[in-house]
Amino acid sequence: MRERNTTTAAQEAAQAERRAAQTMDLRGQKVTLWIAVAAYIVYLIVPYAGSAHGWQALSFGTTDDGVKISLMETVSAWLALLGVGVLTTATLLTRRATLGLIAWMMVTVSFFVNLWGFWYRGSTADGPAIGMWVGMLATFLAFLGFSLVALRRSPEQRAAEEKVRASAGQLDEVGKFQSDIASPQPQEMLVDDRRKKAAERHRHQHEG
Repeated sequence: MRERNTTTAAQEAAQAERRAAQTMDLRGQKVTLWIAVAAYIVYLIVPYAGSAHGWQALSFGTTDDGVKISLMETVSAWLALLGVGVLTTATLLTRRATLGLIAWMMVTVSFFVNLWGFWYRGSTADGPAIGMWVGMLATFLAFLGFSLVALRRSPEQRAAEEKVRASAGQLDEVGKFQSDIASPQPQEMLVDDRRKKAAERHRHQHEG
């Protein structure tokens, strides 16, 4: 009965640890990430390069205003849309660790590709406008925020880990107890037992 209760407690502790690992501890970085989302929305509506707006960077080629958007800029724009606009917002609302980790990877790539975009704009007639700077700020803030929390254990996760260790210790104690019961008697005890029985038989023979 004790073994069953201990095993059940260990299983429940392991399940609690898995549930805790599925959430991301955003303490101290929620504001940073919300600012990143807000900056991304601004990026979409203000001029990005020349007369083109941020949302137009999602389309590779030349805009109606004649601003040429490179393939790398389009890649960065889509990664920012998914990483900041969609997944960062979803992570803030749900605290799902998987969403946060994917967002972290996307905004990291988008940020560094965006840096390349400034070099590219320096060689074109349509230089970077305010939107390009705001877009870089959005991806940088998201990158920074996720870098500080992505691999951090939450209080719930640490508490669950403590329960798992405690349950593992109880299982070790139960296993040792069962091993002591099941283990055969030492050879010395068996020899002493045989000598005792032989002495009793010898005494009974003399008494008879």
